[in-house]
Amino acid sequence: MAENKEANSGIFSGDGRNVSLVEMGRDDMTVSCTQGKIILWFGRQVSESLIRQVIFCISSIDSSVSHEQEVVCDFKTISEYESMGYTLISYAKTKGGYRAIFNLQFSKKFALAHFVKSIASQLKEKDVRKNLHWDGSFDSVTLLYNELKKLDDWEIKRIEYKAVE
Repeated sequence: MAENKEANSGIFSGDGRNVSLVEMGRDDMTVSCTQGKIILWFGRQVSESLIRQVIFCISSIDSSVSHEQEVVCDFKTISEYESMGYTLISYAKTKGGYRAIFNLQFSKKFALAHFVKSIASQLKEKDVRKNLHWDGSFDSVTLLYNELKKLDDWEIKRIEYKAVE
């Protein structure tokens, strides 16, 4: 409980300690934040509505967040992804079509809406993990937590500190 009170007051680096990871969420999803990465875990029971709330909340806190998405598809589908706001990084012919790598910028709301739908679709088969990239400070993590804690049952699950020399 001490960690929850510390997080609720927004003091992730108090007492001379530096935070290396903040993990927050609920039973059906987790958001783990470091200074360079946000790792999202969605359990199969999570609703599309909650996925949307979390993704768009992250975007509102820091629209420079990005996600690299790999897709195996036919050539025509590559341009469809581009028309949805994904940026093509590379593609190559592979078994089953083309292996395309896209960058999804969290500043592109239309692309985020598609991203939410794709996560919901993947959840029909298994839990989903997504890695997001950002330059977030722990002030940003505090802002993110303060927004997400408005969701039902949202809490700090774990905080890891770096040893200070």
